[in-house]
Amino acid sequence: MNVLLVDDEDYVLDYLADEIVWSSFGITGVYRASSAEEALDIAGEIPVALVITDIRMPEISGLELLTSLRRQYPDIKVIMLSGYSEFEYAKKALQQGAVDYLLKPVTQEEVSTCLKKVFTLIENEKLHKENLSTASELMKLGITRMREHLLHDLLLGKRYSFEDLDRQLRTLHLPLVPDQSCMLALIRIETGTEYIKREDFELFSYALLNIAEEIIFGKIKEMPSLWSCKDSHRFVIIMLPLDTNVEQPELHKRIAALQQAVQIYMKRTVSILITRPFPFRNELHRQYQQALNVFWRSIGTRSGIVITMNETDGDEGLKPLTRLHQSPTISELMESGRWEDVTNKLELILEELDMPPFRTQQHLIEVVYYLFSNFSYIAHKQGDSFAEMIGNPSLLRDSFYFQSKDQIKEWALALIEQFKRSLHDNTPGRSHIIRQIHEFIERHLQEDVSLTRIGEHVYLHPVYLSRLYKKETGESLSSYITRTRMENAARLLTSTNKKVADIAKEVGYQKTQYFIHIFKEYYDCTPQSFRNR
Repeated sequence: MNVLLVDDEDYVLDYLADEIVWSSFGITGVYRASSAEEALDIAGEIPVALVITDIRMPEISGLELLTSLRRQYPDIKVIMLSGYSEFEYAKKALQQGAVDYLLKPVTQEEVSTCLKKVFTLIENEKLHKENLSTASELMKLGITRMREHLLHDLLLGKRYSFEDLDRQLRTLHLPLVPDQSCMLALIRIETGTEYIKREDFELFSYALLNIAEEIIFGKIKEMPSLWSCKDSHRFVIIMLPLDTNVEQPELHKRIAALQQAVQIYMKRTVSILITRPFPFRNELHRQYQQALNVFWRSIGTRSGIVITMNETDGDEGLKPLTRLHQSPTISELMESGRWEDVTNKLELILEELDMPPFRTQQHLIEVVYYLFSNFSYIAHKQGDSFAEMIGNPSLLRDSFYFQSKDQIKEWALALIEQFKRSLHDNTPGRSHIIRQIHEFIERHLQEDVSLTRIGEHVYLHPVYLSRLYKKETGESLSSYITRTRMENAARLLTSTNKKVADIAKEVGYQKTQYFIHIFKEYYDCTPQSFRNR
């Protein structure tokens, strides 16, 4: 913080500058001015927290300086100095916003006492502003969440009377009325074969909505004008009210501009469906349901599409997939060990998804459920948990996890390979896999032998690998790795003269102290004691 001392007499400025221990009050800069005009110039160039000024100066008085400071820099605190004890001077200074009034000649103690009071006031005001800012942000966040919940409830069919809905719209500062004509925009953020986590989806949605706010309404306000929410299908839903300022053709142009902006600034494609105009309160739920149906049918698994819903959209029926249920099924092929035919069957199924009648989300989900059913049957028949094999709970919870046939192919081929290696090999007790694991650990004992690396080597998911190893050997994989390292360390201690630190690194421990700690737990003595036996 900086302080500015103002007096037309140099000895007063010298006294205040030299005798007060400004650093004890957190003051880093002490500036001087011999006139009110000079003081205003300094205040305009340097951030000043406090001004101590004489009340009587030539040309512009201290009271006039106080008035100017309060008008131009209302946060600056002002202490008045005067050689006059008349109460009227003090009264006038305090009325105009001075925080205190001191009579000359002032003592160091008087100034210090006054400064303590003033800086306490500054800190309290700063804290008050921070609290107000926090409260404002919380209120804005609360209103945003309440807006999202209201729109989500309305989309799912919750009904309100005209009066109740109007009251909620006004309370949430939303720029529309219940009987206003509106359109919905359903936006899907597309990621190709990449699966985005929920937190990443929230971040993408936030960026998209900021772009949409600026494009549709021309600027970003402190409280957004855009009314939006996210649904369970990972669509971003935007409500677009029609009025005399923004009519339907203009909204269509702005939505197209939004798609281009997302491509440029977010490096993502989006597909957007815009409904036809409808009366907000009475038609929202029906329009949303129809829009979902049309999106899945008309856009489906394609990307970067913008379409407008017509009156007849959603009336045509879905055509059934034919290759999916043709004999033999994938589970039958897997049971008989015909792995090449399993892969060919998968390719045939996915090829059909690429045909125009079947590029819909419904057909995509049908294929996913079919594969789930077949894979789950084979896993359970072998006494294994399919949920543990796939290792990703999102697949079980979210039927819209897959957005393209390429995602399905990547996931399914990896699982087929896993089944091929771990479930239908003829070697009794799967000893070939255990042998591969042991050989890998021996070769890489000095390196990272985590579950993930071992799983990559034997083409098994880490969770499933851990369960399989324990089932076949009766020992956890981590226990085996520790035992192997300790046995190798014991052999090196008794058969070589290598230092303990070198042995630690040779068996995979970069920190000698940690190696000693594990060794002592395992053999109940230190490595050196073990060597000296």
